[in-house]
Amino acid sequence: MKIQQEDRINVEYDKEKLYSKFPHLMSEVSNKKQSIKIESITNEIEKVGNEIIPIKDTNLPNELINPGAIDFLRRCTTNEEAFEIIDYLLQRKELTQQEYDEFHDQIVQEGGLKKLIEESGGFKKEGYYERKYYKKK
Repeated sequence: MKIQQEDRINVEYDKEKLYSKFPHLMSEVSNKKQSIKIESITNEIEKVGNEIIPIKDTNLPNELINPGAIDFLRRCTTNEEAFEIIDYLLQRKELTQQEYDEFHDQIVQEGGLKKLIEESGGFKKEGYYERKYYKKK
């Protein structure tokens, strides 16, 4: 499935994957039961003078708006993935060298990543946030 618009962004999706994840939505889109034209989107930012300021939604949990190293590490299944995460966070200066060294030392120990994940709340499987924050009406 390819979504195109002149002088705009082109996006391609695997139609089968979309149908498996969003069957009702895809049914509506395919049958064109209800549709609206989207003129623009917002990333929830304000521009004040030359400075761009993100709008903060204080109702959202911190792990959703500002995930930390532990939040990312809890999705890792191998030491290599974990090292890739902490290397990236160090490069972006989201970890200090001391924090990096502490994570690295803990991960290289036998069973270190598994222990770190268990002590931090367990492994975050696919759909973790939907299960944790979805509220039934």
